[in-house]
Amino acid sequence: MDSWLDEIDLDVTGPPVSMGVRKLGNRPWTFTDAFTNDELALKLQLSEDMSKEVFVATNETELAGKAVLALIQKSGVKILNSHSGHSLERAGLSVQEDLCLMNRTSEGWILKAASLCFPSRWQLREKIGKDISHIHGPVEGYEEHLSKRVNNFFDRLGDEPVWRRNWFIHPDNSLYQPQPPVNGDPIIAFGEIGEKLFVRSERQTLQHLDIPGWILFTIRVQRTPLKNLILTRKGEFQKWIFEAPESHHDHKGLIIEQVSEIQKALIN
Repeated sequence: MDSWLDEIDLDVTGPPVSMGVRKLGNRPWTFTDAFTNDELALKLQLSEDMSKEVFVATNETELAGKAVLALIQKSGVKILNSHSGHSLERAGLSVQEDLCLMNRTSEGWILKAASLCFPSRWQLREKIGKDISHIHGPVEGYEEHLSKRVNNFFDRLGDEPVWRRNWFIHPDNSLYQPQPPVNGDPIIAFGEIGEKLFVRSERQTLQHLDIPGWILFTIRVQRTPLKNLILTRKGEFQKWIFEAPESHHDHKGLIIEQVSEIQKALIN
């Protein structure tokens, strides 16, 4: 069973989106699993497809990219050869995590470069060069509940790396999802929700680089059929699906019709 399911927040109170940041401690910031070879192969394939834009960097990012590459080498990961001359892309193609470089400027924390092969319905070109608030603009409740807190947190981030986890429920299990379906997600009937809906979670870490004013933000996408969450945390999930406000469901990608189908499945 997927042990990371224990880290998913199923609280039915509070705002629909929260920081939930914790010290990384002795947990790894990058790690391998049963999907490593397949996911690295997919990253390479995406990077070679000119119709997919999975790496973007501004001009002043190579030094920070080299610092990331050195961090990955220090963790014991073998750096793969690639066609890219930029160190951050080489680093990104060597690990399952997507890698984003944030830089402190007079305008705030700006996304300056990213190797983003597995986006959760956002497009890199639209976010590069923008500050944190703009990057999270489409997230419901972000401006109201988190914008100021996140900016302050980035400013105060100490020497110890931190981590957090978010999660969604989608019928699309693809790793590469730069945008949602044009007509919205299809509704999965209650008899199929366990197999045809998927929990998609991002394990995110943040750490300072040795270069002042630069933070490495990593995103590790993990997925599993919804049935596994129901099996491991049925009571908590049942409480969440029946009692959490509609805003909580919306934030996880569930419209009211899909919530109703999941509820039917849980009482049958």
